[in-house]
Formats: sequence, structure tokens, C-alpha cells
Amino acid sequence: MITTADLQGHWRRDWIRAPDFEDTTTRVHWLQAGALFADLRVPADLPALQEGCLADLDAATLQSLLRAEGFAGEITVARGQCTWHRAINWQGAVARPDVGAMWFDGDVLIEDGVHADYREAWLAEPPTAPLRGHRIAWGDMTGVLVESDDRFLLGIGLAPIDRHVRDTFISFYALGTWDGVQGIAELATDPFAMGKPVLDRANDSFVWHAPLFTGGTESRPLMKVR
Repeated sequence: MITTADLQGHWRRDWIRAPDFEDTTTRVHWLQAGALFADLRVPADLPALQEGCLADLDAATLQSLLRAEGFAGEITVARGQCTWHRAINWQGAVARPDVGAMWFDGDVLIEDGVHADYREAWLAEPPTAPLRGHRIAWGDMTGVLVESDDRFLLGIGLAPIDRHVRDTFISFYALGTWDGVQGIAELATDPFAMGKPVLDRANDSFVWHAPLFTGGTESRPLMKVR
């Protein structure tokens, strides 16, 4: 039976299937370190944006970007079922608990929805340095940073309540790799952040270079929450 230990590491979704629906192209990454997790899901067909800022975009493009998903928090595992307790959620408040019945089909981790009719297949990414999970905060924002010597997934935001479109982009999720002390985003809920440094690390502390809706970044030291 699946335990928390079986879920440790970096998982990439291969596909999801539900009645009248299948998706094999959305880029989905889930990093698990101990009980802490961060998850980022970016549709493959989102517009490629490099110059400018979110404030320059029209309403239709912003709505398109909101098809991304991100959430982070802590898991519990009991009787082969994993519950993802979302401390933060890019899409706002969730309607029902996020619970999956987990089992292995060979090397593939299968997740069957408990409160929704779906099946997902997860593949383990090649082993890297051990993952470390941190609860983090800045101001009234909270989140999770899962990182190793090689990779990171950052999720930080406001509590998951209903909010306006612009307020959603205050939250931020990014998957990336370390280039020395800089964390370079490969995927992010803000497309203008992709390919750019979004984190700095020094010893056991981190600075988040938060993308601003109106352009530019603000450097914010992240506090670890015990």
C-alpha cells in the first residue's frame, strides 16, 4: 500500500483521463519533500511572452494565462489515499477535497480521483540531489519552496479565497534550475518570468525576485516558517 515515502521526489504527469476528456500536453510537475509539496501545471498552448508585463495584456490574454494551475501545502496518506491539503491555490478556493487513490503500475504512479472521476499517470523524473521542503512567508503571503542542489519549485500566494484577476497574479509559482546562486524559471504562472532569475540562495536563506503586474521585480527575502 502507498505510503508517504513512496511519493517523495519529482513527478511529471504523463496524462490525465476523465469522461470525454484527455490531456497529454499540459506541463505538470509535482515536487514532494517530506509532507510538503508544490505543484505547477502550465498548458502547452499558452502564449509565449518575453517582453513587456502583465499590465500590457488585454483581458482575453490574461484569462488565457489563468488556465495555468498551481497549489502547495502538505499531504497526508492513509489506506492508499493521498490528500493534498492546499494551503495556497492559484485558482482560488477549491470546491471539494483533493484526494487520490494511489497505486503503482510498474514504474508508473497512478492516481484515481476519489471525489472526482479521473485518472492520472505520473512518471518519476531522473534522480537528482535530495529534495528539501520549506514553509515560507513574505508579508501576508505564504507558501512552500521545494528545492535541491539542482532544482526548485516555488509556490507562494495569498490564502485561497475568491479574488479578482489582477489579485490572482500576486501569487506566483515557478519551476526551475539553479545556476550558481540564481534560480532560473523554466515554467511559471507569469510567462514573463520564464528564463529569468526568480530566486537567489545564500547558505540556508532565499530571496524571491517577485514579478510585478506593472513590470519589473521586487526582491523579497523569504522567511522560513517552522
